[in-house]
Amino acid sequence: MGQIKLTMPEKISLILKMVIGSAVSWELAILFGSKYPYLGPISLILCLQTTIMKTIQFGIARIVGTVIGVASVFILASSLHANAWSLAVVMLVSLVIPLLLGADGIMLHQIALSVLLVFAFEHKLEGYGLDRIRDSIIGVAVALVLQQFFHPPNLTKKAMKDVKELPEMLADKLKSLAVWLDAGAPQKNYFNPDMNLLRKKMLEAEIIRRKAELSLKFNPLSQKSKPILQKEKFLLQILNQVAADIEGLFEIMEEWSGTGSLTKENAEVWIKNFFLLESSLRNWNDGKTIENIAFHKNHENLSDEKFYFPAMWHAQHLLSVLKQHPLAAAL
Repeated sequence: MGQIKLTMPEKISLILKMVIGSAVSWELAILFGSKYPYLGPISLILCLQTTIMKTIQFGIARIVGTVIGVASVFILASSLHANAWSLAVVMLVSLVIPLLLGADGIMLHQIALSVLLVFAFEHKLEGYGLDRIRDSIIGVAVALVLQQFFHPPNLTKKAMKDVKELPEMLADKLKSLAVWLDAGAPQKNYFNPDMNLLRKKMLEAEIIRRKAELSLKFNPLSQKSKPILQKEKFLLQILNQVAADIEGLFEIMEEWSGTGSLTKENAEVWIKNFFLLESSLRNWNDGKTIENIAFHKNHENLSDEKFYFPAMWHAQHLLSVLKQHPLAAAL
């Protein structure tokens, strides 16, 4: 849920960062005396995550995991024969202590990987362990510099796109309520499954918004994006209120119809009201000012007050939410 898919420009940016960063980290590794300069680009490629914060987190895990893995092999493996059981012992010891100290999964993976490679190559490739530490630091450092100053990750536009689709979808649900009532409010309907999908989209939009906020951390070019995401958070709160009123209206109509007391006249009244709400929501989404509207009423038959008045409350509350929070102010 909320999986981030890279756009074509973002993929191109990632490719350029990997190409430029690999070349730079390779040359820096050689400059600092590495015999195995490919270790720098490996760290760089692994550390280029979707946000600067994730890059930092992965970079720290990479460096710390490498240091622990190299140290564990130097301390423990020298007294053991090189075989599968020795590898298992060294890896177990090197992982248990960080685990007890609260290391996360990323760091545990990096420790295990370092133990394996240093255990396998140190006796064949002289100086591999120390080169691995130094080159990992170089790769992580280059990745951070590129992430901050070369097209830094910013998910704000992606988050905005997902939220802007929601008002029209909610308006469609109001229209579907009117169509459902006009069809006689059949028991078999698709309101709940469709609404569940819409709620899922709203949740995914909130998840992506939060990821967008994380993408701005340590981003030197994010000042214009922060207020946009704050307004987007507010907009999602408004849309959640609208969704709650729509769900409330459906539940009332479903129960009312189930009792057999929803007359044709009352159904026609609420069909008109749902179309009025749909029109108001679409106007709101277009940035128009929402005026007071006169909801249709069946003055001749108010015998079902326990359904009529709660439904009218939801309708008026939905309208008041739109009036109090114009879209222009929310965005």
